[in-house]
Amino acid sequence: MIAGGTGITPMLQLIREVFKHPEDKTELSLIFANQTEEDILLREELEEIATAHPTQFHLHYTLDRPGDSWQYSKGFISADMISEHLPKPADDTLIIMCGPPPMINFACNPNLDKLGYAA
Repeated sequence: MIAGGTGITPMLQLIREVFKHPEDKTELSLIFANQTEEDILLREELEEIATAHPTQFHLHYTLDRPGDSWQYSKGFISADMISEHLPKPADDTLIIMCGPPPMINFACNPNLDKLGYAA
């Protein structure tokens, strides 16, 4: 999953649904892009889920304007970021996205294509 800003909303619905069912072993990875650390919506809930399900939910952030102590990625969604934090392209891999059109059209789609993800 790749989310930008308020695009986290449908992703969180999916995340909540998976973890509502303990028998569901779906593995989820999320890159969540924002402008600043203060812009990260629902951060506490996302981090609680990641802590509770460390082998099933993988959470990563990127910021356009990070502070000096920021420990995650900086800048726009890149091929390297996708390679490092999302599952590899495969028949059973699905990448879903929600965010501002420029993020989807100019960062996500071109880098997913470059890495060989199916459209």
